[in-house]
Amino acid sequence: MSLDDLLREVVATGKLAEPFTALDAAHAISLDDWPIAKIQNFLARHCIGNLAATVMLVERVSYGKYRLIYDGPRDDPFRPTPPDGGSKRPSQRTTPDHPGEPQS
Repeated sequence: MSLDDLLREVVATGKLAEPFTALDAAHAISLDDWPIAKIQNFLARHCIGNLAATVMLVERVSYGKYRLIYDGPRDDPFRPTPPDGGSKRPSQRTTPDHPGEPQS
């Protein structure tokens, strides 16, 4: 089984909490095929920001701490909610005007 599948599995089962370090991942996976040095190398190679990466699987949230990248919603303690508690997205236009149309 590949390391990305193993990481997703241990995070999904709750054995590994995000953000995690390579040492945390090595303890959660606890397989001889994946020693800590190999996990550190994997995380660095598949991290957002590595321009040589062909597949990005993790995001570095602070020095030595990573979390998995996935498409679903996430409670993100690293991104504070707006003070008004509202949506982070700007409100959409409510007027039916389109750019280039004359105003009445």
